[in-house]
Order: sequence, then structure tokens, then C-alpha cells
Amino acid sequence: MNKELYVKLKEDLAEAIKSNNIQKIEEIKNILNISKEQEAYFSKGLTGFPSLDQVWARNYSQTAYDDANNIPLNKTVWDVIEEKLEEYYDIPALEYFGKIFSKQEFIDLCYTWAKTFRAMGVEENEIVPIYGPVVPDICAMVFGLDMIGATAYFLKLVISPKALAEETRESKIAVVFDGMWQNVREEFSKDKFKKVIVATVAADMPSPKKEIVSFINYIQAKKNKTKIPDEKKYIWIDKAREIAEYYTGKVKVPFVSDRPVLITSSSGTTGGLVKGTVATNESVISQIFSGTYSEIPYFVGDRVLNHFPFTASTSLNSLYLLPLYNGLTIILDPRVSDKDFYNQIINLKPNIALTTGSAWESFFNRIKKEMNSGKKFDFSYAKGWTVGGEGTDCSKFKNWNQIMKQAGSMSTLYSGYGLSETFSAVSVENSKCKYNFSKKIMSVGFPQAGMIVGVFDKNGKELSYNQRGELYIKTKAHMKEYYNKPELTESTLVDEWIHTGDLAEIDEEGFLYVWGRCNDRIDLSDGQQLYLFDIANKIKENSAIEDAIVLPMPTEDPNTLVAHIVWNEHITEKEKISYLNSIHEELRDYLPNEVNMVGYSFHEGMLPYSPTTLKKDRNKLSKQTNGYVCLKCEKILPFNFEYKNGQYEKKYETNNSQKTKRLNKK
Repeated sequence: MNKELYVKLKEDLAEAIKSNNIQKIEEIKNILNISKEQEAYFSKGLTGFPSLDQVWARNYSQTAYDDANNIPLNKTVWDVIEEKLEEYYDIPALEYFGKIFSKQEFIDLCYTWAKTFRAMGVEENEIVPIYGPVVPDICAMVFGLDMIGATAYFLKLVISPKALAEETRESKIAVVFDGMWQNVREEFSKDKFKKVIVATVAADMPSPKKEIVSFINYIQAKKNKTKIPDEKKYIWIDKAREIAEYYTGKVKVPFVSDRPVLITSSSGTTGGLVKGTVATNESVISQIFSGTYSEIPYFVGDRVLNHFPFTASTSLNSLYLLPLYNGLTIILDPRVSDKDFYNQIINLKPNIALTTGSAWESFFNRIKKEMNSGKKFDFSYAKGWTVGGEGTDCSKFKNWNQIMKQAGSMSTLYSGYGLSETFSAVSVENSKCKYNFSKKIMSVGFPQAGMIVGVFDKNGKELSYNQRGELYIKTKAHMKEYYNKPELTESTLVDEWIHTGDLAEIDEEGFLYVWGRCNDRIDLSDGQQLYLFDIANKIKENSAIEDAIVLPMPTEDPNTLVAHIVWNEHITEKEKISYLNSIHEELRDYLPNEVNMVGYSFHEGMLPYSPTTLKKDRNKLSKQTNGYVCLKCEKILPFNFEYKNGQYEKKYETNNSQKTKRLNKK
């Protein structure tokens, strides 16, 4: 059955159910080979196809979907935001290390950068790469470039020289932070770049902090021999602003449909490749409207923390554009670490904060420890603290909410999901959500207004409720393309559907559940798939385990697995032996014969996470070749992996001798 016919039959089924045309329902049901389980939804007025039923829409106003999709067809992102800046004129736009930017000051800064880029010769449709964290000038550059019809490309901070050259091959002017110059020095020094604007985190800091940070940066650059050359090509940000004073020409250009406005960097959907997801004015505005009409708890006058670089679309949209549009103040603090996040929440007191499950875990672990020692906290200012990124599990989520309640919060945590291909959020919980902890994983809320989602099997057939398949998303907020990657674009954006690469399911209430990556699996000899996160969830069923992640052992055999586990804090060293034996025996029964669990790595407190992304560091863990324990003769013995005779072997360490045993089937 071709796609067009399949889609038409689904739509006809919805119409037949709506009109109670029994004969038509039976005809289509038989053609589509609908199961008895799915047929049971007919009596409820549902087709059983989530993308058609859109049951989550009942949680929004009757006009929410129309409002979200009714975007202006002749306005840029700046046009839309500028109107809102004027509407909420008395509310500060930004806070940066104690310095307040009023709406007028920020508007003036945006026009300053539009003039500066014009004076430098930046043309319409030109791409300007920006490398570094977020500061007020970078916020203004976003709009300055949009005014003149150019595009800001926020480069991935961890990028190879080859990828950097490829992603900037069409650019003539770039922006780089002084403290990160060494990472891009070779490429940005090339003749193709006519001008390089040098930014610094100290530029907009109030005195005396500005002078202190500037001096530290100078000493550090001199010590590391990374001082930026003293040449006309390199223009420091304060001098670049002055250029605007000499520009007297026209600033804004006419609106052009489907023109790229922003490019963000991500690696999720394409399996680790550096890619730029291109967003147009229309797609960005669509995402802003989608969030606004989904009743996300963004209230006029509240303050939202933004501590991630704009390489992430979540930072650029959910923590910058959407708050500005809704009359909030953005607190900028470019420091990204678990310690910094703790201080930002405690000292800056943001009403809205969004970060990864790992960052929240580190935060609440510290809060709990300090509470136990007698320290008091007041989280009454929390209104929309949200778990994003890799998310978390139900147990942690419930524990964190209990801590928030103890600290006086009237709000619970929220859970959300998004991706750069839709320029940020796809789903999020709102005030009408009632948590359902019946599944092994947390829901990520309801799909936003204007979003259509569905789960599909490998043949492109849509699945019904509570069935797992690849998540597809249809929205006006979808990317235009991957920058200079037409093949990836073609395989990801198909018939207006974004193929996310995430395994998901949707329940009858409209809650979305995202299990993990579709390729995080083993393909078995019988054609079935075994997902590694399912094995990890099996391990976490044991009350002794706080967290777990399962990965292939770094060998050529993908069916040989290791588990990284975190013990419950109440489990003693002596008890671990008994529990691990029990877990291992359960896995022997759970896993097919062709799959082997050969070792366990213990981690204290929580699983390690990347200091840059604040997500579980799967890349680092996947390369770990020692520090595991395995079960042998009912004892736990440490071992390392060694490559010998064309295969990996594991070496057991004992008190008096070393034994080497070739990896066997279990």
C-alpha cells in the first residue's frame, strides 16, 4: 500500500467514526488490518491513531491549535519580538551579573549590531558563525543579523578542525570569544575571514567585576600563548559597536519567505555527526507561538535562567525567544557546571529553569545532603523548573518533587522533550498535567499546540496507543534543512514528518513517553530487537539499584554487554555481592542466549556526565575498558580487558596471581 493511499484511508476512517458510518468503518478496518485492541477505541470516537485523534489537544483551549499555526506570513522574528518588547516596556529584558538591561537599552543594542554588521559588509543570506557562550551582545546579534537578512550560525563548541572548516566554508565574518580562541585559531586566521569580532564575557559586566575578569583573561591568554593577534582583522566587541555610529544607510531589509534566520548545532538525530539545523523566520515564530498557546508557565515579569550556549535550540528558543515574547526577564550566566547551576538556582532565584536530568540529579543530591545537615532552603519562587535533555525516571522525579515541597515550593517539577529539528520543544507538562507513574519511565508531557505526533513501525505504519515505535513529528516549526547536508535532510524530513530516531509511545490521555534512541539496540538473529535501555530498566527494578546504563563492551562483538550501575545509598558493601548475584541471575533468564552481560562497573552517587552537555557521558563510558567486576565462582573479581590474538580477553586480578579467561557465552 503506498503512502498516499494509507494516509487517505486513515483520514476516511476518522470521518467514518465521526459520522458513525458502520459500513465504511468495517471496510476501512479490514483494508488497514486493524487489531481488536485498536478497534476498541472506535466506541470512544477515536481511530486509535494518535496523529489523527490528537487526544492531547483537549488539554488546551479550543482555539490553541489554530492560534499556534496562525503565524504572520510577512514578519521576521525580530519584528515579532520587537512588538512584544514594546508591549512589556517596563520589564527588564536581561540581567547579566547584576547589570540590568531595560527593554529600550536592549532594543538599541540590537539596532547597534544590525548597523555594525551592515557597515562591515555583511550581506543578505550571508551566514555568520558564532563560537562561544551567551552574553548580552550575542543576544543582540541574533536580532541584528535577522534585521539585515543574514543568518547566525551557533557552532558546536566541541568540533573537529575538519568539521569547523566545512561548516564555515561560506562565511566571511565570524564571532569568537577570547577565551576560546585556541579552538578555532587555525580556521579563523585564514584569509577567507575578512573580519573576526572578538567577544568577551567581561564586556557587559558591571565594575569592578569587569576589570577583574578582563585582567584574569589577559593573564590566562598570555600564559597559554593564546592571545589574539594585534591586527586590523580582529576587532574587539567594544570597538565593533562603535562602527555602528558611522553607518547612516538603511538597516532593515524586506521580509523574504523561507529565509534562514538561525542555525543551531546538535548531534542527536544523526548519530553524532556535527550538523547545523537551519530554522527560518516562519519556523522560529511557529515554535514561539506553539509554546505560548500551550500554556507553559511563563508569566509576565518572571525571571528565567539561561546558562547554556545558543548552540542548543532549547537555549535559543525556550530560554530566550519564548520568554522575551511572553514578557519575562532572561538571567544570563554562561557558566555551565553542576556547581555553577547550584549557585545560579540558590543565588539568582529564577522562577524558570531548564536543564538535563543529570544536572537536576546533582542539584537535588546536594540539596538533600545539606537538608540532612540542618540547612534550610526556600524554593517558593520556583514556578517552572523543568527536566529536559536525557530526562529522568519516575523514582527520582518523585523524590525531587518531595524535596521541593519540603523547601516551600508551590510548584512541582515539569518534564519536557524537544529536538533541534523542531527548533526546541515538542512536548512539556503544563498545569493541567496529572502525573502518571504507571510506566517505567517518566512522561515528557503533552505534545504542544500545533504539533502532530505519531509512532510508526519500521515500515512506516502508524501504531496505536501504548505501542512503541519511532516518533514522527509534523509541525510548522520544523527545520528547513541540515546545513549543506542534503542526504541527511532527505532521510530525516520525509513528507513533512520529522523522523526523530527516538523510540516512543503515546497513551490514551495524550502523554508522550520517550524510551531512548531507536539505534540503541542489538539486532538478534531471529529478527527481533533488544533495546539496551530495556535491560537497564530491568536492572533498576531491583530496589538495591539507584541507576543503571547498559552499553556494548568495547569489542567487535556488539552482543557482549557491560552495565554501569549506581547502588542505593543504603546498600552495604557486604550486601552488594548478594544483590549483584541476584541481578546477574535475573539477566541470565531475561537475555537471549546470544547476548552476554560480562561485567559491571560501580559508580558513586550518580552516573558520570559530560561537563559541557550535562548529560550522561555515554561516549566516555563506552570507551571504559577497565574497572569492571564480573561474577565467577559466586565471587566478585575485578578485571580489565586486553586485546590479544585478534580478540578481547578479560584478565582477572587476584591477590597472588593473574588469570586470563577468554570471553565465553554465558
